[in-house]
Amino acid sequence: MLYSLSISNYALINALDIEFSEGLTIITGETGAGKSILLGALSLVLGQRADTGVLRNPAENAVVEACFRITGNEGDLPAFFEENELDYSNELIIRRVINPNGKSRAFINDQPVSLVFLKEVGSRVIDIHSQHENLLVGEGNYALRVVDAFAGLSDLSKEYEAIHLKVNTLEEQLKTLRSRIEQQQKELDYILFQYEQLKEAALAVGEQEDLEAQLRELTHAQEIRQSLFQIVQLLEDGQEPVLKQLREASRLSEGVARFMASFHDISARFEQSRIELKDLANECDNALQRVRTDPELLEQVTRRLDLIYLLERKHNLSSVSDLVSLRDSLASRLKHVDEDAGQLAILENEYKQATELRAVIADRWHQARVACLDELSSQLKNRLEMLGMPHARVLFPVRQVPVYGQLGNTCMEVHFSANKDMPPRELSRVASGGEMSRLMLCIKSVVARHSGLSTIIFDEIDMGVSGRIADSMGNMIGELSRNMQVLAITHLPQVAAKGKVHFLVSKVTENNSVETSVKQLNRQERVMEVARMLSGSRITPAAVKNAEELLNTIL
Repeated sequence: MLYSLSISNYALINALDIEFSEGLTIITGETGAGKSILLGALSLVLGQRADTGVLRNPAENAVVEACFRITGNEGDLPAFFEENELDYSNELIIRRVINPNGKSRAFINDQPVSLVFLKEVGSRVIDIHSQHENLLVGEGNYALRVVDAFAGLSDLSKEYEAIHLKVNTLEEQLKTLRSRIEQQQKELDYILFQYEQLKEAALAVGEQEDLEAQLRELTHAQEIRQSLFQIVQLLEDGQEPVLKQLREASRLSEGVARFMASFHDISARFEQSRIELKDLANECDNALQRVRTDPELLEQVTRRLDLIYLLERKHNLSSVSDLVSLRDSLASRLKHVDEDAGQLAILENEYKQATELRAVIADRWHQARVACLDELSSQLKNRLEMLGMPHARVLFPVRQVPVYGQLGNTCMEVHFSANKDMPPRELSRVASGGEMSRLMLCIKSVVARHSGLSTIIFDEIDMGVSGRIADSMGNMIGELSRNMQVLAITHLPQVAAKGKVHFLVSKVTENNSVETSVKQLNRQERVMEVARMLSGSRITPAAVKNAEELLNTIL
């Protein structure tokens, strides 16, 4: 249950602290006094969006804090907190802070939480019924949620939600994979052609440089041979070979060294030079033997290089190494095509199994819904009779459709008739505002017994009714408050008189500043407030007497 609400710097509220009790709490006040501000502030701590327009002082934070005492197992909150790795306590202090920059923060027991988490917690501890919700009762999805709450189908709902999410996820994965495979198939022939061409080329890293060197040698083989031959002639075989003359110079230098000790090193250098040149002559002669003119080999090397150059130009690459990398990349892409095809088969089988399971769970869900409709209609009929509609009937035409959504494949309507001689028809076409309010109260009172909620707030659910019917609605709200905490914002004295606690919301002006004030009324103040609701701004003695009688019935 909600046991306290603290609001600061919010709309017309500077600072406000309210403590709530069990049972039925009544909230009344003139139109525009600020009752909706209280609901707006409470909605913030339940995860609704906020903006800086709610700041009374735009330079300061707005803070709303609501304290709940968990007395049962509302929506299995302990398990939900554990799933989200948060500490749980039976005392939940929910705080929402809105900064002047428009950002907001949320905390539960001083632990920062997301708005998604906050909204989920809020939905499990409190239900706020606003006036516009009356318009939703005829919508299929709202009716389905009512039936699910009445029949206690939350476990089946969660089971379906999990498999539906899995089906949607697999569907997206299949869509992405099929698109990729389709694109790959369009490119497959070209990729395969490129790969086969590169594979057939049997390229090796460093091959181009070796071939270019070989080509230069083969192209200039005759020039190379001529030069090598001349070197050998100069060194060994000419009319005056260099080696022969150097040998003579070495011999002469040895003679000089015998008589001139300082010349000994020069003599040795002559001999070393001769030996080095002799080695060079041998190397040149060996090279001369290796170099040959080979037109056939020249043609082979030229063709091989032409192929490499062609591939480099075709793929806008500059080396065999790049071509080899491209070949390996194409091989990898071709491999992925095969892998994707295999993965597609696996996903399609998994998707088929998931959709079949979803259909089974959805059918179980549908049958469970159908099984409770007669009982739900009967209970609503009995309660509508209590509210002055003895011939009212509520039916829920239902069928299964081949399309699966968040709530399964059950399609449901709400048909209503308030008169004995009129067959039930689609709710929004036949129900008046007062009838809609009474039906909604009946739905809330029936469903609340099964929802596990500890608190419900009615925001003028009695709109459009008066007199004896208003008194009956008050009785029904009072009956509901025996099993849960109920807060009712009302303009009807018959409902206001049923409350255990009564708060009056009003506007006060102080120092040219307007502020919303909330006051808990004592016995006499309640009499005067109910009298005001009965007679208007001019409170008559008859109204006061009537108010006392109404309150004496309850208190």
